[in-house]
Amino acid sequence: MLIKACANVTKISDDEVLNAQNYIEGIGYISNLYDFLNVLKTVVPVNKVSFLPSFKGKFIVEKLGIAANGKENEMKIFKVKSHLFLEDIIIENLKREMSKICQEIYQEEDILTFILP
Repeated sequence: MLIKACANVTKISDDEVLNAQNYIEGIGYISNLYDFLNVLKTVVPVNKVSFLPSFKGKFIVEKLGIAANGKENEMKIFKVKSHLFLEDIIIENLKREMSKICQEIYQEEDILTFILP
């Protein structure tokens, strides 16, 4: 679960070499993902969610010349998609539990963005 989530969070292009480099850089911040998953799985089944790209390592940002903020560079932003996020009770429970570790939580239809402090 952790490996698959990390691969999805770090996939930022169609170039597998760049994705692999971003993944390797992301390993340094894997504890943030681990902490995030431990809380998330108490509310929703992790196999019912999809992790979207959200990590942009400093190396990749410089190499590609793309913009990123410090939280993206340190794997403190997670974008998660699920049809479950369209149910009010699940969103309420998720926001209540995730607010214990998140500084901000945003929802756009079936995608939630979690920002760690």
